[in-house]
Amino acid sequence: MDITLTGITRDNFYEVIELELEKAQEKHLPSNVFSIAESTLSETFFPRAICLGDQVVGFLMYQFGEIGDFDEGECTIWRFMIDRNHQNTGVGKAVMPLLIDEIKAHDRCRLIEIYYDPKNLAAKKLYTRFGFKPVGEREDGDVIAELDV
Repeated sequence: MDITLTGITRDNFYEVIELELEKAQEKHLPSNVFSIAESTLSETFFPRAICLGDQVVGFLMYQFGEIGDFDEGECTIWRFMIDRNHQNTGVGKAVMPLLIDEIKAHDRCRLIEIYYDPKNLAAKKLYTRFGFKPVGEREDGDVIAELDV
């Protein structure tokens, strides 16, 4: 599978913001437009387009802890979405190792954290497959899963 991660550019911006989730999934993630706007607030945010060949099929965004902050040695994956037309096709499985390797290449963290709805069994299965372990629950009920790097 020809999967790559690329930055958000003028060339792919509209493709990224037009990606769609299934209706039931929409309540779990802010829009990609919101996430891209949020990423401009700090240099520690990394918004990325997930591409299958030359087609944008997903979006993700991660953030490193601020220097001097309590989570300085952590990286949080805030967004991980695959367009509804490309879900259950192996894209998530193909992109996760690329994402983990990209985060590791920054050499800025010892821990990667991700959150997911406990009812989202596909997310749980995907994250568990790559070594994420549930460690707690957020105030909103989402599972907190961590991966030591």
